[in-house]
Amino acid sequence: MRQPTDRAALMTKRVFISANARLNVRGALRPRRIAGFSVLFAAAVLCAEQSRADPWQHAVTSRFTAEYETNPTLSATGQNGVRRALFEPGYTLAKADGVNEWRARLALLIARSSDTALSLNREDPTVSFSWRRQRDTGEFSLSARYDETATRTAEAGMLGPVAVDGTRASRDFSATWSQVLSERSTLAADGTYTGISYKGGTYVDYTTRSGGLRLTYDWSESMAPFLHVSYSDQTPSGGGVTSRRNGAAVGSSLRVSERLDCTVQAGKSRESGGSSNSQYAATARYAGQRNRLTLSADRQTSPSGLGGFVTANQARAEWSHELSERSTTGVNMSWRKNRSVTDETSRILDAWLQHDLDAIWVIRASFQHRTREISGLSASSNLAGLSLVYTRSNF
Repeated sequence: MRQPTDRAALMTKRVFISANARLNVRGALRPRRIAGFSVLFAAAVLCAEQSRADPWQHAVTSRFTAEYETNPTLSATGQNGVRRALFEPGYTLAKADGVNEWRARLALLIARSSDTALSLNREDPTVSFSWRRQRDTGEFSLSARYDETATRTAEAGMLGPVAVDGTRASRDFSATWSQVLSERSTLAADGTYTGISYKGGTYVDYTTRSGGLRLTYDWSESMAPFLHVSYSDQTPSGGGVTSRRNGAAVGSSLRVSERLDCTVQAGKSRESGGSSNSQYAATARYAGQRNRLTLSADRQTSPSGLGGFVTANQARAEWSHELSERSTTGVNMSWRKNRSVTDETSRILDAWLQHDLDAIWVIRASFQHRTREISGLSASSNLAGLSLVYTRSNF
């Protein structure tokens, strides 16, 4: 009789060995990184070999993309375009036995550019592992993640578009816990440790610790007010002054109808230096038979590679529509203005069309327009891409 878990474990080992071979090309990964990957996936393989009764679910994905960008550096003085070819293989291993849920993933982004002065060739890995245990009165989870990505992509959401291309490596370890206190109240806690390092550019490596407590009370079937307190800090690597921030907010989740729900909150945060900022967040989600719409606005304070925290106002809109059983289209828009580094505003408009060729192959066309305004100067860039996506699971 065939043992699914044996097969899943064997495939995990084969994919891991193949991925390591690719990662070692041109010295992309140092031995300590490979050792870290080995520890995470050895845990997944060990669990697969020791659990004979419940099979593991596994999936293989591959994305092939060709794209052209007119102004990747968002330069206001001159535009130079670049062509890129991307290959993104990935493997996911997951299991749920009713009480415990395990999930492990290994992925790699391989990018080749027509002009490495504008956009570097890349081999960026992502490895993650998570475990969640559910109980009648709550749940507990642990997760770990390592990933590398282009500095321009990683920091664009934090500091506005970044002109100098480089690499940001992130290591995250987090835990969450929740406990039902009564029929209507729930207490939840979370904590995260993150280490950030950069290669290229003028950013400073740093570590952050963050945590929070959230008390929720189910006032009715349609309203659940909550109180949230949080703490975060940032310490530059190699020594330096640690920046600390404390915050408190009150809010509520609202269920307007079966298709529409909202969340609103407002509060204050204070930095160790004594400065304080008002914080707010509002989100509305609509789910129709063929349409999905999400609107959100917030003031976000985040640690940055420039030192300390960055505060920004931002708004987003995401809309998708099912054209047919096999075709979907959508538009995403975002606006962001930094308030504590430079007077900088960025806007992104992203439109896409996806068609399922069959149960395994998907084709996706996308177009993105970005604008950046800083110190009275304005720049824009257009990006057009075509992707072919392969997904195979439980084979």
